[in-house]
Formats: sequence, structure tokens, C-alpha cells
Amino acid sequence: MNIRINKNSEMPYYKQIVSAIKSMIDSDELMKGYKMPSERRLAEELCVHRNTVIKAYSILVSEGFMTVSRMAPKGYFIDIPAADDNFTNRFFPLEKMMIYDYDRHAKKFMNIFADTFTGKYISFAGIDMNNECSPKEGMEEIVKQLVKKDDNGDLELIKLNETDRTKRNICKILADENMYIKPQNIQLVSETTKAFNLITSLYMREGDSIILEEPVMPDAVSIVRNKGIDIITVPMEHDGMNIDYLEQMIIKHKPKFIYTMPTYHNPSSVVMSLEKRVKLLDLAHKYGVPIIEEDSQRDFRYSDNRIPTLYSLDTYKSVVYIDSFTMVFPYGIKTGYVVGPTDLVEMLGVLISLDEIFIDNIGQFLLNEYIERGLMKKHVTELATHYRKKRDLMCRCLDQIADKGITYTKPEGGVLIWCELDEEINEKKVQEEAENRGVLVMPGFVFYTNKCKGKGHLRLCFSNVSDEEMIRGIKLLGEAIDASK
Repeated sequence: MNIRINKNSEMPYYKQIVSAIKSMIDSDELMKGYKMPSERRLAEELCVHRNTVIKAYSILVSEGFMTVSRMAPKGYFIDIPAADDNFTNRFFPLEKMMIYDYDRHAKKFMNIFADTFTGKYISFAGIDMNNECSPKEGMEEIVKQLVKKDDNGDLELIKLNETDRTKRNICKILADENMYIKPQNIQLVSETTKAFNLITSLYMREGDSIILEEPVMPDAVSIVRNKGIDIITVPMEHDGMNIDYLEQMIIKHKPKFIYTMPTYHNPSSVVMSLEKRVKLLDLAHKYGVPIIEEDSQRDFRYSDNRIPTLYSLDTYKSVVYIDSFTMVFPYGIKTGYVVGPTDLVEMLGVLISLDEIFIDNIGQFLLNEYIERGLMKKHVTELATHYRKKRDLMCRCLDQIADKGITYTKPEGGVLIWCELDEEINEKKVQEEAENRGVLVMPGFVFYTNKCKGKGHLRLCFSNVSDEEMIRGIKLLGEAIDASK
């Protein structure tokens, strides 16, 4: 179509498309009844994201310049809005107005993950912390501190303002990781996924690009893809991202950010080596590309090998650090945080105030009390001991079915194991056969943006299964592998 996108204009792409189509209607270049190209075809023609065209078409439908039909002939058609046009008379399907979209990988991931909570399966599919591992010591006494008696002897909830206190406690915790932070460099958020969403919303626009490690979590892909941001993936090696390939992609695509999980990467469990961390920081400085470092599995450390965070190694102030207490202090309390420059922190605060009322003072009170009483450090140590035993048990169970064509590298931390299947084994069939036997596993293809990659892997989480369930579940997984051949 005769539409030109000006990528130097401040006007969003979808508005440019809307304006161009209206102009063609006004000039009779597009007549009533003309069938418009499909969303995907026009997106390819204009070199924009499909969601951009969906948004433009949706606006034109809502304003009466186009109609859409689900019956033959299907598609979008030019219409001419009448002066007395009535909104209620238009065909205005909600599914065509929907802008946010999950691809098939994300849908598969979410469907399997949702089944984790039904209680029908032995689930190795999702990171769901075991309630038995929730903090217990001292919690009853802490909860009692939430209420007090007024002058009439009635109980009332104490008034709390815990934000500054939480930030100070985060500073103390991070000092143990050789990260010396000031409270003004911390912004509280609900979780790491929310932090990633906010940062990309603050700094990135449609048409920008971001580098992600691959395999990659589907929720991170969905967040940036639905903003019209181009995703550039860099393959993982045994010691972290392929740094040489990373530099090629930086030169070629000029990304706005590099997003990495260098310690116990999800889903691969890989730990980035110190050498690669230094090289990554050098590249970030050389090409002016900031890094988002997620460290949400840091506390599940099963060896004495403690590699410094990117943030602590950074001398260029190019790293934004995100973490959360969700896995170590569940109780339905979502408290995560972003560490970065003060201007970033201040603007994130503005975004949060516009987007949600987040401050959970009661949850933060419980968290602060637990930290300040010295209970959190003890709890995290006990958690690491508990899940180290879980990891070792799963490894022993997997060793017993190794002859069926499944291998793994024993992770140094985290709550999952990334398994590789022999080439002739179809991971989708394995997942389906396992589900038929009452076992949930996550197939590797959902962690890859290209459908041709990632075949032959399974991600197995051991965060919320009993020893008996693990032994039985891995045995059934072996049967599923046999049945899939």
C-alpha cells in the first residue's frame, strides 16, 4: 500500500498508519468495500510489528472507517462513517481490539504452569515454593506486633510506613554481596517481572531492540514483544552468553539494553564465569549499552563458589540490578526491588504511582521484622540446605533413567535442572506422555523465540515436590520417554 513510515517522526507508527489510510479514503484512493491487506501482510510490507497494524486497524474500526468480518469474505474492509453513525451498530469484536498477545510458546508455558496448581499432577513444571519452607520461626510473635489495644481496650492495626525501613534492610543484605547501595538508589516493586516491564516501558519505544539470553523465559519475551520491541537472542554456553556473538549483535542491532540472569540462569541453570562477566561489562561500556541484571535465585547457592554480581564489578555505572524476596519469603507477599541511578529510581517511582498502588506496608513490616531479628539470614541458610538435598535427590533419580536418553549438568544453585534428550526423542511427545501419567514437565521449545531451535530439552523444577513424589515422578518420566520413541 502507498503508506510511508517515517521512523524519525515522534508520531507513533500506528498513528502514522491511521493517518495515511484516512488520507487515502479522503482522496478516494481507497473506496468503500475495498479489502485491506491482512495485519501480518501489512506489517511485513511496512517493516513494523504486527501489533502496530492491529492497533491502527482497531482505531479505524472504532471510528467507522473500516469494518471487519469473520464470515466469508473474511478480513478488514474500508467503510465510510456516516454523519449519524451509531457506535452500537458497528461490528466491533473485542478479539480484534486486543493488542496484548501471547505467542504459542508463551501460551504453552502458561497452560502447563497453571496445571501446577490444580493438585492433579506431580509437577516439575513451575517454580512454586513449598509452603513447608516458608519462614516459621518467630513469625507468630512478629504478627502479634501488628495489632495493639487502644484506650478502650479494643484491638487496632498499627499504622505503618515501611518503605524507607525496607530500603535500609535491602542495603544491609546487599552489603553481604559486596554491593554498597544507598536507599535513594532503590525502588521497591512487586516482583522482578514487574521491574523488567517498568524499565523497558521507561526507556524503550517501538522499533528499539533488546538482547536476551537464549533459552529465555517466555514472560520476558511477551513483555518486550508486545511493546513492539525487537528481540535479539544470544545463545548460552556452559559458562554464560556467547560473548563474541554478543558483540556482533550489539554492532548490528544497536540495542537499548542487554538483559541477563548471570547466576543460576533460568531455565539453563548456567552460571556466567567471572571472565565473561568482565568482558560483558567491557562491551557494555565500549558500545554504551546498559545491562539489566536479574538475580532472583541468588539465595539458592549450593557451593562455596561465589562469583561477584555484575553490579558489584561494574565501574561504569551501566548495570541495573533487580531481585525479589518472593522465593525466600512467600506468604503471598510480593516485594522486589530495582537498584540503579537516582534518576531511574525516581522515574520508576512515578510510573508505579501511575500504574498501581503497590505499597504493602503489612507485608513489608513482616519482612523487615524478620530481617532485623536475624531470622532471614538463618532461614536462607536452611533453605539452601533443604534444596541442595532436593537437587541431589533429583540428580540421583535422573541417573537411574539415563539409559533412556536423558542427560543433565548438575547445577551449582537454583531450583531447577535443564535436561537434554537424545536427538531421536521428541520433547513434545515426552511432555504429553508424562502428562498422561500425571507428571508435568516443561518442554524446552517454549524457551526459544525461533521454533527451529531448542528441541530436545526439558526443564525440571524441584521447588515444590516431596521426596516420594520426586522418586515416583522421575520414574514415570522415564516411562514417558520410552513411550515417546
